[in-house]
Amino acid sequence: MSPPVEAPATRKARSPIVRALLFVLGLLSLALIPLSYLPLIPTFDLVLLAAFFFSMSSDKMYDWMFHHPYFGKIIRGYRDHGLTVRMKWIAATAITASLTLSAVFFTDIWWVRAVLVGVGAYALWFVFSRPTRDPATL
Repeated sequence: MSPPVEAPATRKARSPIVRALLFVLGLLSLALIPLSYLPLIPTFDLVLLAAFFFSMSSDKMYDWMFHHPYFGKIIRGYRDHGLTVRMKWIAATAITASLTLSAVFFTDIWWVRAVLVGVGAYALWFVFSRPTRDPATL
């Protein structure tokens, strides 16, 4: 049996109001995870988003997520080993599809479309700049 995994130290927001807002956003992200069973809504993103918000607001909730049998595996796998090539391409497809649909069907304003293109470019850069791990790892 391996020794218990300790959650990494996190940095908290200084303001209690900001911490409360981040905590609520973490709860909202956690509450949306059941929707990830619908097509095109990835569980991975919502788990990491909730973990991020809790890391900035609540040690107790972050520890719970980090040690959870399902969520913890996702968080530790991302933190320690990065993303598989398959995960990167699924994320890239979802990002591109959602931002393209938003730009085409939900706005006619040129600068909003330009912002969406910029956000998409940054998101794709971010996904593909993460370390790539072997799918057999973890």
